[in-house]
Amino acid sequence: MRINGSIFDPLRPQAPTPAANPAASRPTDPAAQNSGSTPVKSDSVQISDAGRSMAGRMEQDSKSTFDPERVAELRTKVLTGAYNTLDVVDQVARRIISRGDL
Repeated sequence: MRINGSIFDPLRPQAPTPAANPAASRPTDPAAQNSGSTPVKSDSVQISDAGRSMAGRMEQDSKSTFDPERVAELRTKVLTGAYNTLDVVDQVARRIISRGDL
């Protein structure tokens, strides 16, 4: 992502301006001069293709992660003790070891 024309631009000038010459400290950008009245500021943002791709993946993940019906089903199983068996504990342990989460 690249941001152009942020509020921090005056803190990072393009070239050093001599203090003895006040005319040199005036902005030379035509967009910054508005026929003698207040300067017009414009900002722009460019989002890369990688950023758009990442946002799309995050959006898909958030949609598929929380299905209320599936959550209710799993909650019921946990509360009834369906997962309190040695077979389930064994499967969970094997998956943790195979994925390298430990």
